Amino acid sequence: MPHKFLKFFVFTLVCSAVFLAGYLFTQNRNPLDQQALINNSLVSRFNEPEEKYTEPTGLFELTSGEANFPILSGNGTEVWYYVPRSGEIRSATVKNPLAGSTLVAKIQPNASNISWGANKMLLANYSTGAVYYDLGSNFSKKYETKIKNPVLDKTGVKIAYTHFNEMTGSGNVSIADSKFEVSKNIIPTRFAGWQISWLNEKMLALIKPPTLENTHISLFILDTEKKELQNILDFKNNLKVVWSPDGQKIVYSYIDPYSGQNGLYFMDLVVKKETSLNLLHNASGCTWSIDNKTVYCAGKDSFVSFDATATTIETQVVANSQNADAAYAANMFLTGTEDYLIFKNTKNGKLYGLRLN
Repeated sequence: MPHKFLKFFVFTLVCSAVFLAGYLFTQNRNPLDQQALINNSLVSRFNEPEEKYTEPTGLFELTSGEANFPILSGNGTEVWYYVPRSGEIRSATVKNPLAGSTLVAKIQPNASNISWGANKMLLANYSTGAVYYDLGSNFSKKYETKIKNPVLDKTGVKIAYTHFNEMTGSGNVSIADSKFEVSKNIIPTRFAGWQISWLNEKMLALIKPPTLENTHISLFILDTEKKELQNILDFKNNLKVVWSPDGQKIVYSYIDPYSGQNGLYFMDLVVKKETSLNLLHNASGCTWSIDNKTVYCAGKDSFVSFDATATTIETQVVANSQNADAAYAANMFLTGTEDYLIFKNTKNGKLYGLRLN
């Protein structure tokens, strides 16, 4: 009996030794295979596949609520806008609107106007005065109340404004750096309400809005270097102007005093000749292509495009206005690749995108 037990014990030891040797041999022979399994596990866990989306077609909602002063961002695919009630500046991606918007920054609410510069610079006008913001460096500067309706140039480096003394009833149209360290008076003025915009680094467009004494609107161009003021359009009722990207051409609309209709016109500032486009669109619902000749407009029933420089104007329908409320379109602009129109619906305050045909 003890002899049998001894044989069984020896047999068990031999089997255990063989099994252990085989296991160790397998482990030593394939260390890379084991590590590969670990690596594959980590890859599966942390390298999730990128979210895929389909670019929108037709008409689509870009914001769910009110959005003011929209502008195309530097990359040409995002739209920045201002939420007046909260003071939020948000960004929405045109080609993926379902992703919602992203908070960029928060400034004072209830701005009456915002002009945008490059590199996250902006200037907001309020009833209590204007504030310059550099969102990149978290810098802000409030301007004194004598600075009326200041606007940034496209770089965000310079501002144009009216410096006006209410006590004397006089002032100047002036320019300065955005931090207001150096300023320069251009021309004297006795009007405080000029609406100013930059055409290029030295030229300004000045609109004299209606007043109680004069209900008509006039348009001027001011050369800030030569200090020369040119009258372009005078005494127009309900004048709306949209400038070409090169600042050399305008499409504009006003109400004809004889017919009472709101007509659309074109002018090349080199020749300064008014040309009727024989269209009844409002220029506030129009925008220029980067080619400085094609114009897109929202009409009552459709969105159209045409060559404003052509001898004979032929419109092409780029999208119908079903469910688009084209008659309420304003603040219109094109994306960087010009495959989408972006506009604000003045009826509900939301931003919309429209894929062009």
